Amino acid sequence: MPATAVDCDVVFFDLRDTLGDVDRPGHLALYRPSTEKLLDAMRDLVGLRIGVITNLPAEVSAEQGHRMIAEAVVSEHDGEVVRLADVIDPRGIVINHEARLDKPDPAIYRFAADQMRVPVERCLFVGENLIEVLAAQAAGMRGTLKPSPPGKEFLPAVISRQGESVQDSGRAFEEALEQEHLLGERIFGCGGRIAGALASVERAEDIPPGVRTAMGMFVYVLTEFADQAHLKAEEAIVPLAVARGMPPERARWMFDQHDQARAYWAAIAVAWRRIQHGDPRDVAYAISDFRGCTESFVRLFRAHAIRENDELYPELGRRLTDADDAAVLSIVHHTGPPDIGPYAAIVGAMEEALDGIAAEGITEQPVAADGSAAGKV
Repeated sequence: MPATAVDCDVVFFDLRDTLGDVDRPGHLALYRPSTEKLLDAMRDLVGLRIGVITNLPAEVSAEQGHRMIAEAVVSEHDGEVVRLADVIDPRGIVINHEARLDKPDPAIYRFAADQMRVPVERCLFVGENLIEVLAAQAAGMRGTLKPSPPGKEFLPAVISRQGESVQDSGRAFEEALEQEHLLGERIFGCGGRIAGALASVERAEDIPPGVRTAMGMFVYVLTEFADQAHLKAEEAIVPLAVARGMPPERARWMFDQHDQARAYWAAIAVAWRRIQHGDPRDVAYAISDFRGCTESFVRLFRAHAIRENDELYPELGRRLTDADDAAVLSIVHHTGPPDIGPYAAIVGAMEEALDGIAAEGITEQPVAADGSAAGKV
């Protein structure tokens, strides 16, 4: 459809909660594959130039905002990485610090149109925030709401195979689950840091406040996100691949390691409860149990995620049809939370609490690459 058919030349997108999650200051994790499909359609099918209008918090500079856009990954296919900056018109990056205006001030939308050198009425603004959309309309732009959480504008439409390789089936469900693995890597990192900080602690009162905060959040994300969302979504996909001919024993290791991880998580939760009770004759053992089970979980699941990404997901994807992939992607979104943003925010708070350890004068014991405290088995 040519741009003249929609009577528009430029589409501006909001960033956070529209194209992706800002999971930590200055880092944008785009929704995949829905954002890729959306941007491709706007540029290649509709023929619009693409821009973004974003409000950054005071502690994130405009320079960091430009770097965030430059580094955000839209897609990775056959070794080729497409980043958000590759898709956006360079004139179309509008950051509140540089414009000296904040959404929903109508003036920022007129500023954005001027930057692209088009009349404001030839622009469309897309965002998840109704007030910002109405402000764009008040400025003379067209405006439309985009569903948040993402995906509802595509599902259950079939998303055909793309970018197939030895380690990537090209399936949409695979991209969605691998994006959750990125959050998992941050959880593993926090677990390793917690274990390192507890290496020489035997009394509850000697646990630094930042470490104690991180421990509680660690237990929370394991229970509420990792188990309830991610693991159950993976386990729901396997029977469909088996129905399509995959030998069930190919996924047996995944179920076994999931159960092992759940056993670790249950033990970590019990140890955390014992630490909170603070029985002076038990707490040293509770801290040791928390540390040891955390190290074991991190060691196991770092390897587990790699094996899933490189071995199991491609195997599942090659068994499924395009229609199966669309159904599985819907199952992933319905099994887990529709939006992992809140959990990413909790992980960010956990990282911040651990970053504060240095300010408290506490030195973490080095943690090995496998997640264990250095010098420990």
